[in-house]
Amino acid sequence: MRHPFFNMTQLVLRLGECNFQLLETRDGLIVTMGPDAAFFDRPGSSVSRWPGTKTLPLQSPHPLPPRSALRREAALAMRVLFGGGDVKFNLVKTLAKQREILLSAGDGNVAEKIDLSELARDGAPALQFLQPAFLCASRHAVIRAAPCGAGEISWTRAPFVYRAEAPQDVSRPMILCLSGRTMVWQERLEPGESRDFALGLVIAATVNIESKLRPTSQCHPDDYKAEIVADASLAPARGLRARLKAFGAANKILFDSIRAREGFFVCELTNHSDKPAFVFVQMNRSGFYGGSGLVGLLIRLLSTLSRSLRLSVN
Repeated sequence: MRHPFFNMTQLVLRLGECNFQLLETRDGLIVTMGPDAAFFDRPGSSVSRWPGTKTLPLQSPHPLPPRSALRREAALAMRVLFGGGDVKFNLVKTLAKQREILLSAGDGNVAEKIDLSELARDGAPALQFLQPAFLCASRHAVIRAAPCGAGEISWTRAPFVYRAEAPQDVSRPMILCLSGRTMVWQERLEPGESRDFALGLVIAATVNIESKLRPTSQCHPDDYKAEIVADASLAPARGLRARLKAFGAANKILFDSIRAREGFFVCELTNHSDKPAFVFVQMNRSGFYGGSGLVGLLIRLLSTLSRSLRLSVN
């Protein structure tokens, strides 16, 4: 039986258009690109493609202002050490005619297609997601690396995440595809609503979500509703003292997450804003994430050592 990818679709796309179609098994997707079209994808995700496409590596899905050589080196060091700095993806382009490319969600992963324009029409702000969860995105999507504060580090468990900005023009689709283990689904949290998730299962959340660790032995009343604050946002702290305090609070939560015993803590996500919030959750996890870069590797080593010592003591 021929794979559906090898039967050219009957779609006819206009100049610069892309169509993202999930496979029935959701373990990948087919991207159909019109003439002179392009999209961003994760390096190593491409399985097969029709002739007439090319890949430009290390392209940024956000504007790059003119900078001195020193600032460019600093951005590179931030990306290598912490997973921050400039975001770099592959940019896949067609040369002249309509072409298709097959992408894999990864071993044991499934893909989730998100229309950022649809979320914006519902009133949702920017969407933050784990860096390894990125699969592909529309050419005009703006994605930056954002530092994690105390309000999100309990679900990210990493120093930096990617942030997809809400599109200004919501009349046309702007697609972001993420990948997660086994199954990925969306939860909508209305103002004042809260959800509990096991550690490591949340792969994306809008920026109006606040999270914290809570022992599983504690719970809210059945009729619990969180306080709603108009225009609540996770704006970065201003001033050196405030930033140091926020940095210390975030690192304490990260340390608690590293040493937390699975099943003894949950990640409580709450929408304190007056707008709807969205959370994307995977059914299973492959292990402690910790972030990208050298610091992420160190965090994963500390997590492994902490769990090994706990097992040996028990």
